[in-house]
Amino acid sequence: MERPATILANVDNFGRIYRCGDCDNIHMQVGPVTVLLSVEAYMQFVALVNTSAANFESTVSWSAGSSHDAH
Repeated sequence: MERPATILANVDNFGRIYRCGDCDNIHMQVGPVTVLLSVEAYMQFVALVNTSAANFESTVSWSAGSSHDAH
């Protein structure tokens, strides 16, 4: 018996992430692109994005401070 999909995140006019009730994989849709990942690969992707976001925040803070000092 097929289970319904579980929507994990949805941003209108951008994309969504859901766990498929059929194959039990994670489907990430951004615009016209869909990436299919196993649960384990999805968790690795989440860790990658979290690290990237933290590093990006550091560079944005640093950039904002240095460009502000330049004026």
